[in-house]
Amino acid sequence: MTIEYLIQYTSMAVAILFLIIKRAGMKKYVPVAMFSSLYANLWCYIAKYYNFWSFPSRIFPIVEDISITVNLIVVPIIAMFWVRYYPTGFKKEILWYFMWSSGLIAIEFLIEKYTNLLSYSNGFKWYYSYFLWFISFYIWRQFHLWLYRHY
Repeated sequence: MTIEYLIQYTSMAVAILFLIIKRAGMKKYVPVAMFSSLYANLWCYIAKYYNFWSFPSRIFPIVEDISITVNLIVVPIIAMFWVRYYPTGFKKEILWYFMWSSGLIAIEFLIEKYTNLLSYSNGFKWYYSYFLWFISFYIWRQFHLWLYRHY
């Protein structure tokens, strides 16, 4: 088994394990998970079309446009935790954005540099990743607020 497959299986297992451990109260955030999966897939199709990034090594190689591991399992669980534990207070919110984004960008950088899981066509640019994670987190939270405002 290559390091790429090991990382993909481990990331799925860890995400699912966290979800199992913190499952109480997570049912309310399932719509956010579904929306974030759709959102992530949309971004991957746009990235494939404009050749921003690609996923050379995947568990399911017949699906070229997306990473099933990330878009269907890891990102939805991240979105659920992001929205559920979102803090109150401007300083805490800003810190929350930077902590999550920085952690995910560090993982993204390591994966792009040392594995064949993610490949950027013009090289890794951390500021693009920050922008994409910030806007994603904001959209997921606003979706959740919008959804529960109407119930």
